[in-house]
Amino acid sequence: MIYAHGPGGSGKTALLRAMRRRAGEAGRRSCWLSDPTAGTTFAWSSDGLVVFVDKLDRFESTGSLRDILCTFPANAVVVVASRHPPGVEWRRDGWEHVLTEVKLAPLSQDYSLTLLRRLGVPAAAADAIQRWAAGLPLTLVLAATMSVARGAVARESEIATKVAAVVTDGEQDLRFQDALHVCVIARTTTAELLSSVLGTDSDSAFDWLAGRSYIESNDDLLTVHELVRPSLCTAMATAAPERDQQLRRRLCDHYYRDAVAGSRTALADLAHLVSSPRVQWGYRLSANACYSATSVREGDAAIVGARLSGHGFRDWWGLSRGYYHYSGANVVVARGGDGAPAGHAIGFVPATAPRELLAGDPIGAGCAAYAQQIGAASTTLVWRDTIILPGGTQGAADAGLYSLLNFSLVQRAEIPRLRHALILAFDRSERVREFCQEIGGRAVPGLRWVVDGRTLGCYHIDLGIGGLLSAQRDVVYRELHVPPPSLTTTAADVRRALDAFGSDDALSSSPLAIGPAGPGRAESVRAQLRAAAEAALAGSPHATQLTTIVDRRFLLGRDAHDTIARSLVVSRATYFRRLTEAVDRIAAHLLAQDG
Repeated sequence: MIYAHGPGGSGKTALLRAMRRRAGEAGRRSCWLSDPTAGTTFAWSSDGLVVFVDKLDRFESTGSLRDILCTFPANAVVVVASRHPPGVEWRRDGWEHVLTEVKLAPLSQDYSLTLLRRLGVPAAAADAIQRWAAGLPLTLVLAATMSVARGAVARESEIATKVAAVVTDGEQDLRFQDALHVCVIARTTTAELLSSVLGTDSDSAFDWLAGRSYIESNDDLLTVHELVRPSLCTAMATAAPERDQQLRRRLCDHYYRDAVAGSRTALADLAHLVSSPRVQWGYRLSANACYSATSVREGDAAIVGARLSGHGFRDWWGLSRGYYHYSGANVVVARGGDGAPAGHAIGFVPATAPRELLAGDPIGAGCAAYAQQIGAASTTLVWRDTIILPGGTQGAADAGLYSLLNFSLVQRAEIPRLRHALILAFDRSERVREFCQEIGGRAVPGLRWVVDGRTLGCYHIDLGIGGLLSAQRDVVYRELHVPPPSLTTTAADVRRALDAFGSDDALSSSPLAIGPAGPGRAESVRAQLRAAAEAALAGSPHATQLTTIVDRRFLLGRDAHDTIARSLVVSRATYFRRLTEAVDRIAAHLLAQDG
């Protein structure tokens, strides 16, 4: 028994039909079994039988099917197609000994192009289609058929609508339409996320989503299969554009609130919401599972050095080698399934980079000097190198490898107030240039070198006073054509929020509030104030006194001014100076975070 499974549109029916043709060519008798009912019996008189069972999900009973299969000859072959993996009933009572599971994966880039060309799509159009079809056979075939008929590449939104209809056929429920929409947009979905964004009880919606064939479940995380996510995303945005915009904004607010509270995954979630293909190519935690970002391992330097030197980057590797041997913590290595390096990213913060290392790297030293010159040595990340190793897997860069390396480098740097980025790029690197320009980068005239006969330049990106977190949020808002929240926040708003720390109603109406109506809005302000107080007061003079004043007056209670002053054994005048200093520091920190 062969059990093939995959989401709608992944090619299950086409696979069964092709197998049936081949069975006929091999002289095997075959039949296509429709939905059997209990009590159905068949008389099989010949050996070499091949039975095909499509759309197993729609059968009334798998038990009746198992009863029928037991009547087949011993050498019969049964091929089953289902949207769902085999359940526990197929893994016991002896069935586990005859069952072979086949999970249908997306077609590779090469197979996608071959299919499109065989269907009559010209090379240039085929390349354009395969970039957004995500290897989904249904998408590829529909796009090819429509494009050939029209003599032009079919619109992606039109194809996506047709694909979504097939993929979700029989698996729709209007009660959970918003939940499905959120799941399609979000990188991963939890019950808590649904509750925050939709403002309703999320348990039933979460359970319903977990039962969809095109949604993968991993404990408390749900992920729409990458085979169908692009199609569903486009179809839902086309069908309900205003709702799509509203849900994206709520998701953005939710992730930003989590990031302010210290979530390590919120940056990845925010980056996932950005629609620009140029930004996605250069900075995103890709859903592609073919690669992983890791630390340097023994033997990596020899492999990377040989690959770079063998493809005309000998001098560049000579300048890069020290980061592997001296400071491996500044290197991220991407690996494929075989564990071998497929690319790397090198970066450092000028304020903490070892001088001995930069002494052997005049290019890195030049970037560090520029960061020092603009007074940003501790808030700058130098993207010294992000490269897909030459001679590797074809199309690796298009599989999200470059964006994975860049994003992992930012995560590893862990700069609390990352504001500036210096990105080195060879002049021939067109996509790097487009990525930098898309996010406001400008070339630095004084930072140019010639290495291995190639001109190398540097782009400076100023993320704004709010730093990376606010910049990511604001990019999403701009794509939604909505003014970022930071434009309306003032120091007076921060002071009023501190005074109203215990009032849900007052905090919910604060310009600092994030998210839909409900208790979450007030809590989002409290999370920002707590985080700001911890960050702004820790390194200040009188830190202990300032923290005590803020805790007792705002965050942990509402003690009277005189009571707090007496407990600290300070005069009223000193107490009020300390109070003003603490509030000003918190306000300045929050305004900087918000840009």
